[in-house]
Amino acid sequence: MGLASLLFFSVTGITLNHPDWFKAAPHVEVSVIQQSDGWLADFNQASETDQLAVVAQLINRTWQLPVPRNIERDDVEWILDYQRPGGISTVVLDVASGTLTLEQVNDGAVALINDLHKGRHAGTAWVLFIDVAAIVCLFFSITGLFLLFVYAKKRASTWPLVLLGAVLPVLLFWVFVP
Repeated sequence: MGLASLLFFSVTGITLNHPDWFKAAPHVEVSVIQQSDGWLADFNQASETDQLAVVAQLINRTWQLPVPRNIERDDVEWILDYQRPGGISTVVLDVASGTLTLEQVNDGAVALINDLHKGRHAGTAWVLFIDVAAIVCLFFSITGLFLLFVYAKKRASTWPLVLLGAVLPVLLFWVFVP
């Protein structure tokens, strides 16, 4: 797990630092469903809380989407956003006509792995995985330094190189970062 995570976060570090190298080609799919007049009448007669439950149940039954993270609603339409790594799904309910429109935007594989690198819209389990991977990498670093300490007597260049590796990023920051 540790080496695979280190490889993943190294690759995605490059894709995040060089977005101009990777061209996004969003793929959009749209699906429209018209609800019956009976459904619309039931919806309009329901309380505000019940309206949300009715819409959530319909969306889950139709497109297997859970309760959305963001809902904007007014007298004309409801907009329900389902953000996910690498894209977004948006459901729009036209309150007057009962039309449900699902627009799914997939920004591609690079956007997906970049969002996973940041833990963006990935959920609690993925954020926990990132934390565990960071702890494993810390363990790699600490044990690596310990091994350097143990074997440094055999190589005179060990500590000067370790010092250079620690000081170089600080110098680069001071000199080149505005």
